[in-house]
Amino acid sequence: MRKQFNTVLAAVVFLLMPSWLLAQPFQGEEIEVELIAESVNVVPGETLWLALRLTPTEHWHTYSRWQGDSGEATRLTNWQLPEGAVVGDIQFPTPTWLPFPGSDLVTFSYENEVFLPVPVQVPATLSATQFDVSVFAEWQVCDEICILGEATLSLTLPVHGEALEADTRWEQAFASTRANLPMTLDQHAVQALFAEAGERVSFSFQDARNVFDGATNVWFFPESKRILKPGPLRDVTLSNSLVQITHAKARRFLVEDGRVPGLLSVAGPDGQMKGYLVSAVPANAENLSSITALAASAGNTPGSSDTGGPGLLTVMVFALAGGMILNLMPCVFPVLSLKVLSFASNSGAAHSQQRLHGLAYTAGIIVTFMALASILLALRAGGEAVGWAFQLQSPWFVALLICLFFVMGLSLSGAYEFGSGFMGAGGSLASAPGYKGSFFTGVLATVVASPCTAPFMGAALGFALSQSWLVAMVVFFCLGLGMALPFLLLSFSPALLNFMPRPGAWMNTFKEFMAFPMYATVLWLLWVLGNQTGVNGMAAVVGSCLLLAFGLWLLNKRAVAGPFWRSANALFAAVLVMTVVYVLQSPLLETRQLTAAAGAGSEEGFGEERYEPFSAVRLSELQAAGQPVFINMTAAWCITCLANEQTTLSSERVMQAMQDRNITYLKGDWTNQDPEISRVLDEFNRPSVPLYLFYPGAGQQAVILPQILTPSIMIEVFGQI
Repeated sequence: MRKQFNTVLAAVVFLLMPSWLLAQPFQGEEIEVELIAESVNVVPGETLWLALRLTPTEHWHTYSRWQGDSGEATRLTNWQLPEGAVVGDIQFPTPTWLPFPGSDLVTFSYENEVFLPVPVQVPATLSATQFDVSVFAEWQVCDEICILGEATLSLTLPVHGEALEADTRWEQAFASTRANLPMTLDQHAVQALFAEAGERVSFSFQDARNVFDGATNVWFFPESKRILKPGPLRDVTLSNSLVQITHAKARRFLVEDGRVPGLLSVAGPDGQMKGYLVSAVPANAENLSSITALAASAGNTPGSSDTGGPGLLTVMVFALAGGMILNLMPCVFPVLSLKVLSFASNSGAAHSQQRLHGLAYTAGIIVTFMALASILLALRAGGEAVGWAFQLQSPWFVALLICLFFVMGLSLSGAYEFGSGFMGAGGSLASAPGYKGSFFTGVLATVVASPCTAPFMGAALGFALSQSWLVAMVVFFCLGLGMALPFLLLSFSPALLNFMPRPGAWMNTFKEFMAFPMYATVLWLLWVLGNQTGVNGMAAVVGSCLLLAFGLWLLNKRAVAGPFWRSANALFAAVLVMTVVYVLQSPLLETRQLTAAAGAGSEEGFGEERYEPFSAVRLSELQAAGQPVFINMTAAWCITCLANEQTTLSSERVMQAMQDRNITYLKGDWTNQDPEISRVLDEFNRPSVPLYLFYPGAGQQAVILPQILTPSIMIEVFGQI
């Protein structure tokens, strides 16, 4: 009788105790975490359902057990339970597909409050009057940065009664969570297949009961990270009984036991999510008989659905905006000055002529963009590990540009006047209609603009280089149109042209002034060449420029020389040009391997103790040791890279932050072709440098930083540790 009285008394006391005495939640600025129970009591022999409640602050999210491009799932370890009690695994609800803004990363996350149920089998022999639970919880909560959290959570419940009594505070939450739990393999009949098709992998899901009828969207969340290539782009085909999803395939496509397990998530017409745990098997002649859409042909048309990320129309807008911003890049300014001078010199011409000049300039840019893209796609299809701006990785091409800009500078300075056909420069400066000059000015502007990667361009280029030739050409057409658009609008607007100053004596002074940006470009290109070939190669090209200047001086003297000396001058000038051609293809211009400190603009004051040359082996060693790593993929010809290094990466504030957090700084120099760096760029769907990566620690995926850096951005990213 006394024992029964004590049991009843204990139950009354526990029911009257406030909830904050029974369980203490963890409360942080980014998230609140609490261990809760579905019932207010424990009954021996019955299953007690607990749950971890995670309530992130607005814009923050936590992660599921399905591994996306980043993030770690919530874990519960070190359970402390009464003797005989057995705890089960966490049951994760269906997550959401969450692309990370400004990057190619996609996470499988919970953006709002989520409950993670855990079953506990209570022994029938339990004789205690209270049930004490304690567990160590680990979670990761992210917004623009990620924070690792941990806490020991506890809960105490009374043991009484013959039936479990629901806690009204959490009754609806447990019901909603159970409705959102994925159906297991034995609870549905969805068939799952996968097939590899080049650089893509396609998943097909079929159910004869039309379970996909009315579905508005679908996602596939593989359990392994080595299945899908990072990035939000995907192709989706929906029907009543068939779903097909095609992704870019991971570079190291790893399939264990010939299967790809994962979660198929289906959004119904009412917005409710339904999940199906599946285990996709390879498609073959037998199981393909019921699948009508083959993986090899999935998603290869421009009109295919791309609901997981920016579609072709969005990418075209990005390309148009990126092309327009290219006009603001310093590497393009010297050539644009020629176009400005051309407009000024032709300001009195008929509007029809101005429009034709604008169209010729636009055609030169678009044709060159598409030609460079076609060459790049052909090289990549042939197995070459090359990216955007690949032509500037060739020292002879850089040397050719040096000679060209030097001669153009001499022309602007008045040392020699060329005819209207010289590389488009003369035609763009002449007062007579020189549409060929406008065309080649566009060509030259595109060639020197290629090392610049403006905002919006990275996503557009990465998308274009992963598509068919036709889709890629559409993107590069928009990129070229965007770059030409300011001058094209100017040429078609008589009102704007009226603001252009009239031709006069001032133009000669302006023309001579424009020579100095050309000489500045020569200095920059010489520095690039020095990083590629060393001092000997740079000196050889400087000598070539001297020979060209001497040859032009000889040609100028022909006007006052006799017949014999005119012929002799012309012959000697031709010999000098052939000598220059010989130098440009000599062994002096062969590339040499440089350390990251020597290439890509080593920061003043930096030594080997401040950064290390990038290598995949070194990165693997650091990751295995759990060391945070910052990677800077750069090149000497990349203006954006150099600006970031001078204004941000070389700042004492950033370097001190790396030192305080024990971050290893790796620098990859892509000034010359480097297949190892090219593979990293491909892995992150980036066609060129700059690429900035931060690995916070062991087992964590890389965070892709913006292409334009500031010290504040770097400090915030490093704060993830």
